Amino acid sequence: MPRVKITEYKAKRLLLGDAYQGVSFNLSPNSSPPTGRGLGRVRSALSEGERYVVKVDQGIKKRFKQGLVKIGVSANEIAAVVEPWKEKGFSQFIAEPLLDHSADEEQYFSLERVRDGIRMLHAAEGGVDIEAHPEAVQTYVITELADIAAIAKKSKIPEQFLVTVVEAFEKNMFGFLEINPLVIKNGEAHLLDAAALVDSSGEFFVRGSWTAKDIVKTKAKHESEGRVEELAKTTPASLKLSVINPDGALFFLLSGGGGSIVIADEAELEGAGKLIANYGEYSGGPTREETYLYAREVLSLLLSSTAPKKALVIAGGVANFTDVKKTFAGIIDALTEKSDELRKQGVKVFVRRGGPNEKEGLSAMKSFLDEAKLLGSVHGSDEVITKAVEDAIAFVKV
Repeated sequence: MPRVKITEYKAKRLLLGDAYQGVSFNLSPNSSPPTGRGLGRVRSALSEGERYVVKVDQGIKKRFKQGLVKIGVSANEIAAVVEPWKEKGFSQFIAEPLLDHSADEEQYFSLERVRDGIRMLHAAEGGVDIEAHPEAVQTYVITELADIAAIAKKSKIPEQFLVTVVEAFEKNMFGFLEINPLVIKNGEAHLLDAAALVDSSGEFFVRGSWTAKDIVKTKAKHESEGRVEELAKTTPASLKLSVINPDGALFFLLSGGGGSIVIADEAELEGAGKLIANYGEYSGGPTREETYLYAREVLSLLLSSTAPKKALVIAGGVANFTDVKKTFAGIIDALTEKSDELRKQGVKVFVRRGGPNEKEGLSAMKSFLDEAKLLGSVHGSDEVITKAVEDAIAFVKV
């Protein structure tokens, strides 16, 4: 049966029971400000003088690097901390007491169900930076509880902690558990961060343990993302859209997976990563109508942004069979529909594209943009793939 991810809060409750002092709370992405009963209940459960770690609890990887973890928060500061996360579509959070520790105390620990039993990976150094220390990871296989004593002695992880975790792993039909970092102080293990996968069929067998309500809720989709997703179901072409920053300044109409990545990476390398509003692609030979519908969603996002200067980047590599003339006709249809609003907001359009009917497509696009007073720059395959985004960054940063 497939494995599904449960919330960090539930995973820690299953592992630690009442010893776990974290508090879970949910807030609707549409409620503002976040001062309802959920936060009132949370504040009443926390101590005024203590500092906390507040996190998004929706199965997001590398939360710290994405700014979805805040350390050293007081009970009264939680509302302000979660507000920007809520605006991004997140709704489930946890607050936990802050454990003072140093980076060299952080360890890596994981369990996974395998054919031979339960495979345990452990590194006494690395913690959240374990990827930089792969040589430090030790592998053990637990086939029965009797194996734990020897593993505890070798790994220096408290034996009782290992017994408790392995028993919870078995009882609750875990398929995978990762604790990173794990901190051990005075013989006591502290689970600073945990991710757990359970067998999806296990709900029937673990009554009173976890339920479907504990399976992580993904970030709420932006309306434009949902519409593009539905559109993609009706065509063999590839249409993808992710909203990154609704108030960004750089809006992308990119084509081709590899080329799209190169162009977006260039914005990051140029120090404009925070200006990127969206990411995605149209490729695989979409029709004029499909390209129009896709472009319309990106333009809707662009016009809703509050950024003082905004640019649209229409770019990609040299297509194999996506017709530049046909897809550009669809984009021009969308631009024509919104040209008055785009001019009023001072938007400029920057283009770099190559592929079948490249010359005709670029000529039509340049003529339209010039006449509509939206022209930033237009380049073909004779120019480097990053040229349009470089021009756009220079424009919005002036």
